Amino acid sequence: MSRAVFLERLPGYIGQVVLVAFVGWLVWHATLNFQANARALHLATGFDFLRTQAGFEIAQTLIPYGPASSYLAAIVVAVLNTLLVVMLAGVLSTVIGLGVAFGRLSPPGLVRSASAVYVEVFRNIPLLLQILFWYALTIGTLPGVGDSIEFGGALLNNRGLFLPLGSDRPHVDGFAVSGGVAILPELMALTLGLSIYNSTFLAEIFRAGILSVPRGQLEAAHTVGLTGVRAAVLVTMPQALRVALPAAGGQYQTLAKASSLAAAIGYPDIMQIIGGTVASQTSQALEAMTLVALLYAGINVSIALATSLANRRLLAHEGR
Repeated sequence: MSRAVFLERLPGYIGQVVLVAFVGWLVWHATLNFQANARALHLATGFDFLRTQAGFEIAQTLIPYGPASSYLAAIVVAVLNTLLVVMLAGVLSTVIGLGVAFGRLSPPGLVRSASAVYVEVFRNIPLLLQILFWYALTIGTLPGVGDSIEFGGALLNNRGLFLPLGSDRPHVDGFAVSGGVAILPELMALTLGLSIYNSTFLAEIFRAGILSVPRGQLEAAHTVGLTGVRAAVLVTMPQALRVALPAAGGQYQTLAKASSLAAAIGYPDIMQIIGGTVASQTSQALEAMTLVALLYAGINVSIALATSLANRRLLAHEGR
């Protein structure tokens, strides 16, 4: 670097150093104040609590867990529950979004009008309100345990959907259901609310991607005998996906962050378990909320990396 360039950039370098030093000073003093306040209030600090017994039940667990398990095990359960709803809502919103996108591009008529109404209505209703609505609808319209709807070995009632697992079939046992795999009403309502809301934005993203494909591509596909669904899958979607994928990845990240609204209906996710139960029981809210922030950041960074990798593969496939 020449002397002239260095002197020209020197004020910027000094400004950056001053800013970093100021932020470091703030963090250092905030840490000292927190430690002093914790000592004054006789509060425990650190993450040693992760090894102690949790002492509470969790309604939905994808791994073995009980009250005798540690707080660390409870956190793992919460993360798995969050990942489950994010994946389910991600897949369902993608399917709905693609269908609505093609519906909005169909010839003028009922399908096109219905798709447009769907997008305009559901994307303008607050997500929390939608989740609460679907939860109230699930609880209010499904029958009680004694009047469970049975189909194919499965049971459906206001306690959830109970699916058979091999020879372990669900059955009514007094005021509860025993056996099988339970899908909680909270999970159904949360998945439905997230899927419908995010599908409206994905539909517009996919529609923009489809519109970016030159009309000549479809005409060429029709020339070689590809029509309808085959032309859409083999010609339109691969090219549209390259344009839509970056924006869609951002929407999937929004979906993951919005899943924290699960706490409003009591679904045992990261926010409800760690930010609620663990924080209140241990009285270590700062550590608990730090874990919440880091876990959501990790999930979103993973989505961003997956999107970037998929986009690179698409570009490599096209020889770019």
